[in-house]
Amino acid sequence: MAGIVAGANTLVAPMPGGGWRIEKIGGVDGAYDAAAASAVAITGDFALRAVDLGESNSFLFGLSEAPGGNDGFAEMRFALWLYQGEAYVFENGVHIPPRLPNGGTAWITRIGDVVRYHAGARPDEAAPMRSVTGAGGALWFDATIGKLGGAFGARFEAPGAWSHGRATAQGALAIGIGG
Repeated sequence: MAGIVAGANTLVAPMPGGGWRIEKIGGVDGAYDAAAASAVAITGDFALRAVDLGESNSFLFGLSEAPGGNDGFAEMRFALWLYQGEAYVFENGVHIPPRLPNGGTAWITRIGDVVRYHAGARPDEAAPMRSVTGAGGALWFDATIGKLGGAFGARFEAPGAWSHGRATAQGALAIGIGG
């Protein structure tokens, strides 16, 4: 089964219950020189959840059309930066307001060709931070971590009843990522 692959300065390991632990194990503290990306493209509807596994962590996670171009975040088409308890939207390396408290968990969802960013434990319990249309097609998971020793958990899940008013099938999401 394909999954998330470690890039420079990164350790990736399966987490109990599914998903992946992504940790910065080398490089410069504060520099976004640790990376991870999915081994396969993601198509269709999905929910990508990231959970901060440390305090004062600093990482970006999201989706790219061609991950692995560098260890930073400029190539991420859709991303969330989790830093000191807040979530910031980044698109193509540029910050797009607003920022919101995240409680250590944030989501990027795609239903049809609409990507939405959410900050909080469950995407159905918070208003989306931002919605972007025209996001159909294949995308790859992409991530970078700034804090040396920083780690987060990432998992893809199938959209459920919270799918923004559009009925979707329940069940496992078959993209080869997570468990």
